[in-house]
Amino acid sequence: MIAICLSSYNGEQFLQEQLRSIEKQSFGLENFVLIVRDDGSTDASFSVLQDFVNYTSLNVKLLRDRTNLGVKKSFELLLSKALEADAQYIMFCDQDDVWNQDKIEKSLSKMQEMENKYSEMPLLIHGDLQVVSDDLSVKASSFWKYQNVDPKKDTFNHFIFKNSVTGCTMMINRELAKKVKKIPNEAIMHDWWIAMVASVFGKIAYIDEPLMLYRQHGGNDTGAKKYGFRYIWNRFLAQDSLDKYIQQAKCFLDLYENELDAASKQMLQAFTQFNSLSKFRKIVLLFRYKLWKDGFVRNVGLVSMA
Repeated sequence: MIAICLSSYNGEQFLQEQLRSIEKQSFGLENFVLIVRDDGSTDASFSVLQDFVNYTSLNVKLLRDRTNLGVKKSFELLLSKALEADAQYIMFCDQDDVWNQDKIEKSLSKMQEMENKYSEMPLLIHGDLQVVSDDLSVKASSFWKYQNVDPKKDTFNHFIFKNSVTGCTMMINRELAKKVKKIPNEAIMHDWWIAMVASVFGKIAYIDEPLMLYRQHGGNDTGAKKYGFRYIWNRFLAQDSLDKYIQQAKCFLDLYENELDAASKQMLQAFTQFNSLSKFRKIVLLFRYKLWKDGFVRNVGLVSMA
């Protein structure tokens, strides 16, 4: 059984279109369950969900608790409900995108391919996306190229400063879901945290094609900004603090210290002391553990902030 976890928040404008794209999946409807919760919306999102439950032939579990938990804790709750439902595989769904008709089918096929190689290991599958505007006009045929993301870089050190896994394309197996334990407040995002766990304790594989339409509009919590000089310059002007990366790494070390291999533990212990180091020693640490972002210009910015 596959569980699809969807968390909505003030998403009434596009939510119904997303739900219909799940309903139209080529994968047999009897083989998956849609677990949905509304995170305290002030618009009609919950009514949209209720209406969908009433008319769809899908197996839908609508959670009645509408406490505003925030996106990370909302998905943490949904993940726990998926485990309670004995799901063998879990997917994550945003409220405003549109899934390709064969998204589940292709994700499961890749997952089963990985299971044949890595039996009973925590596994994560993800894929590319088409970037579209609010009316679904295509802005970029590949999110990875649009953002200069390299999905091949999936070892633990690569996840310290960047996340190459987009949550709405993920499928994880039950072993990884159990290993995640929880998604702490220190996590930058739920998908980033799950990818970190997979990179340390399991395997990550990607599907080199778009699995869905990634809608960009004014209400996006996180959006796709085209990689280039203007993007880098705006980020540089914002002087994005490195504290959030350090806090996430420290929390990861605290939760998993007794389970980490020696190299991962050493890297995290060194990185959590980053702010106390001199400029020179910070740069040495970056080079020693290969703690880089994607793209030369991003890394120039990283070094300048160190």
